[in-house]
Amino acid sequence: MVLVLLSQWKKHLSLLPLQLTGTGMFYLCLTTGVGAQGDRLCVGDLQQKLESHLQQPELSRAQWGIAIQPLTDSQPIYQYQADRFFIPASNQKLITTAMALQELGPNFRFTTKIYQLDEGKKVQVITSGDPSFDVDDLTAIAKGLKDRGVTAIEELALVDTIAPQDYQRPSWEWDDLHYGYAPPVNGAILAGNQVTLTLTPQNLGEPLATEWSDAIAGEQWQIINQTETTVNPSQSPQVQQVFGQRQLVITGALPPAGEPRSITLAVADPQQYFLASLQQKLAEQGISVGTQTVSTDTTSIAPAPLLTLTSPPLWKLIKTVNQDSNNLYAEALLNAIQPPSQATDWQSYVERLGLAPTTVRLRDGSGLSRQDLVTPQALVQLLINQTQRSTGTIYQQSLAVAGRSGTLERSFADTPLVGKMRGKTGTLTGVVSLTGYVENNHWGPVAFSFMVNNSDLGASVLREAMKQMVLWTAQVEKCQPSAQGL
Repeated sequence: MVLVLLSQWKKHLSLLPLQLTGTGMFYLCLTTGVGAQGDRLCVGDLQQKLESHLQQPELSRAQWGIAIQPLTDSQPIYQYQADRFFIPASNQKLITTAMALQELGPNFRFTTKIYQLDEGKKVQVITSGDPSFDVDDLTAIAKGLKDRGVTAIEELALVDTIAPQDYQRPSWEWDDLHYGYAPPVNGAILAGNQVTLTLTPQNLGEPLATEWSDAIAGEQWQIINQTETTVNPSQSPQVQQVFGQRQLVITGALPPAGEPRSITLAVADPQQYFLASLQQKLAEQGISVGTQTVSTDTTSIAPAPLLTLTSPPLWKLIKTVNQDSNNLYAEALLNAIQPPSQATDWQSYVERLGLAPTTVRLRDGSGLSRQDLVTPQALVQLLINQTQRSTGTIYQQSLAVAGRSGTLERSFADTPLVGKMRGKTGTLTGVVSLTGYVENNHWGPVAFSFMVNNSDLGASVLREAMKQMVLWTAQVEKCQPSAQGL
């Protein structure tokens, strides 16, 4: 057998390592460099490019996992440490939303029911953990009671079935718990259980002025203001909670002409926030309130509710989870599947998704926990399995679209993949993940999962590295034999 190298093409060739068979067949792929229109990228080239990519000094220090597989092919295109466990960050939401569709159904809705007894002397509000419940819903309750002639409530009873010790997952880190991305997840949720603190520079040498977006929620926190208005700030404003206290220490500085800084924080006491806000709306309608009570007893005081407020259907809620990466919505869905007060064997739920229970360890619904573990191949298999279910289209449409929506709205805008890739991002310190579907001209839709743990690089650098991987995944093809019978 003789192999003749064409030297005049040397600068433009990327040779796939010869794959010889018993018949003497070999594959040859000619490429002119990834990125130019009309290029061809064979499977072997993809392997070389990905491995060279990850061998760069700044990337090689971290742990990487890759799984790439067409929806219509049982064989993966490429795998690298695909069966090893990784912290998924918000890629965990892919599992949560698939589980919610499976266990609750796409038309499931959270409900908030209002009962009244003795002509409104006692009003009971039974909540169910609706993450979309907002101030407008409280107004609807107050107006509904007024329209029915209620002018005074002797007892306002709130039913919240989730105990305070279960508001956050045990594996969440203490440093996260006062921020708005890790709010308490109880039954009586209001306005995302978040409040915004705005810091505004003042005269030189003065502390930054503080202002809450919601006074009722803000008053639950005591602020220790150690900020300063200075010409050359050495540190931007930071917030730290005093351990075990409802106290926030604010440090850092802004210049006198600087823009205000807004920080989203968690509501400290969600039950009291709900009740106080409802009482305020009732007062606006001329309805007085005597005592307030809170319980976990869902026994209604009347045979039928006076009012019933419902959330959007699940198929809409999971868009907020996956496109906007909303932690509260994800945890509320997990609570709806199985209340936190009950011991849960999540592995049985995982198996019903068609995944091996040894490939997933679930500790929360959002991915905020660093004790969540999943393999890249399990995520790819999850995506493939979802396309084979009746809710497959709903699931795929819940994902962000490259260059168009959600957390991918500003990504891939300068590439041919705008509108051609759907996916879920994930970010924690040292952790970045990207899992989704991308259109490939040869295979059609291809499922992929790129995960990195234990990195010392910034998230933007890691996301850029993954962006290149997705571009290659969209280009790769199974090159045809170029010769036989040598």
